[in-house]
Amino acid sequence: MRADAKALATLARPRVLNLLAIALLSRTIVAVLPITLLVTLAQTYGYGIGGAVNGTYTLVLAFLGPLRGRVLDRVGQRRALAAMGAGAMTFMALVAVSVAFRWSWWLSLVLVIAAGLSSPPLNAALRTSWRRVVDDQESLKIVHSADSVLEEVGFVLAPLAAGLALALLQPRHAYEASVGLYILVITAYLLAAKAYGLGQRAGTGTPELATQRTAWQRWLGPLAESQMLLIMVPLLVMGCIFGGIGIFVPAYTQHLHALIWLGPLLAMISIGGVIGGIVYGILPWKIDLWRKYRILMLGFALPCCLLIAARPLWILALLLVLSGLFVTPVFINAFLLVDDAIPEDSRHEANTWVGASTDVANGIVAILIGALVAGGHWQSALTVLSGCALVGVVIVLLWRGKAGLDRFRTSAPAADRLDDDRAYT
Repeated sequence: MRADAKALATLARPRVLNLLAIALLSRTIVAVLPITLLVTLAQTYGYGIGGAVNGTYTLVLAFLGPLRGRVLDRVGQRRALAAMGAGAMTFMALVAVSVAFRWSWWLSLVLVIAAGLSSPPLNAALRTSWRRVVDDQESLKIVHSADSVLEEVGFVLAPLAAGLALALLQPRHAYEASVGLYILVITAYLLAAKAYGLGQRAGTGTPELATQRTAWQRWLGPLAESQMLLIMVPLLVMGCIFGGIGIFVPAYTQHLHALIWLGPLLAMISIGGVIGGIVYGILPWKIDLWRKYRILMLGFALPCCLLIAARPLWILALLLVLSGLFVTPVFINAFLLVDDAIPEDSRHEANTWVGASTDVANGIVAILIGALVAGGHWQSALTVLSGCALVGVVIVLLWRGKAGLDRFRTSAPAADRLDDDRAYT
């Protein structure tokens, strides 16, 4: 009861509610934009060109996300988001104009790439801001949990919202409406940041730390931190599973003439993620963050090791929902570890690596699984996915708890190491 009261009190704070609302709206609208853009482009150029342009935009967002996060670390949220948001919306509006006036498709592609390059990393900005909004570690866990649960909810709302917009409006107008809403979301975040004192440029650390960092470490940013690499390992495994399942399920259900299973199967991981995130956010679990991270990753990977036996669709559905229960908690814990283990002047970029590492693995495995299912090698595809999960299990089991991480942290300044007294959530 005390934990429930604490959670309700934390989430009821006006600044927390406002930022959570902005988070939900921004993620939903960002996910709606590619859908409406795809249909808009396809109406003029066909789905071949539309898919190529849309896919390029997605890859630009994934690969250059950490670079945009570094800009926020160096310049500060307010100035960077204002400039990047204005640039992204301008280029996206020009994409709509290019489609409306039937400009050459390659010009639309150039404008889409420019929009991706300037797209503001609102997710990283929001997650880095939570420590300035709440006062203690328990409250930080609560808001990160709510934030990650709402992200899963956004994955459900975005297709519904896009479909409704396309049903009520012409595709071009649906895309224009999405762009207009995105502008409002960026403006709302900037106003909230000013009102709550968010977005100040982070300090660069002590002079001693600055002199200790080599040019190579400064260029790598958070990737020079051994803790960041450890945080990314489970996320890479999760990305492999996401990418493979995203290709395998549509192809396999079509092969079985069971397309009625397509939507439910693809939703299983997100459904599990929402349930698991809520439970994780409510239940007290006072163990070390690193040990908790290992346990949560094992919870996700172990059901996926059994995908090799998932030819019956009901087994596939069961394994996906079981692994999905741990997806949102893994992400919550990853963001908490970034907040604790990574120096403040690199946290925007570090937060973007949480998503980017998953997306990169997602894309690579999706290509591999796509090649296998194209040849009808269903069992081989499931074997690859089980193998990816098994590799994740082996790596996590090789970690020797928090004590095994000490050798990775001995070179870190004392101010940047995890404080055992506050590393509990």
